[in-house]
Amino acid sequence: MKIGRNDPCFCGSGKKYKKCCIDKEIAFVDSSKFADLKKADPAFAPRSFYITRIDALNERLQHEARSEALDTELMELAGDLLDDLDGARLHAFTRYGEGFLPTERRLLQALANRVWSGLVFGEFQDQEILRPLLAFAASALAEGISEESRVFGAVLTTDENGNLLRSELTRGERVDQSEGFELDFQVEA
Repeated sequence: MKIGRNDPCFCGSGKKYKKCCIDKEIAFVDSSKFADLKKADPAFAPRSFYITRIDALNERLQHEARSEALDTELMELAGDLLDDLDGARLHAFTRYGEGFLPTERRLLQALANRVWSGLVFGEFQDQEILRPLLAFAASALAEGISEESRVFGAVLTTDENGNLLRSELTRGERVDQSEGFELDFQVEA
């Protein structure tokens, strides 16, 4: 896919490509997985693909006990996200359809890293972090995170059982907005 000089920039900044990333060297890695999915369903888009997967896993986490099968699906999601984020296949505009804006990509990176490290290193003894984390990601991505105000994280408030009570996006100035997406958890008695 060739981006025209006057097209919106693929990074999701809202600027024209010629005023934003035209001089940056970014290596896009094609995805045979996405190409196959696009052939099978012409309406395929990376955004809806991942939101659907996150929603389905969130629903299962809310109603099922942890199992090896569920953990395997979570690991597959985290691995796929990390691979597609590293391959620059989830930018706002992709050859396969709509992707994610920069803040949403930082959220996906944080989600994938938390799930991956939690499952690989055994940090999740129960669902107290997984459930609110997936619930927040599912709702935030479905609603979309605006790039108009600087969002650099979220505070997730849970009950003692790990159910997400509320979430609040953390906004403000930060030196480097690309540093990541900070996820803080608070338990409310």
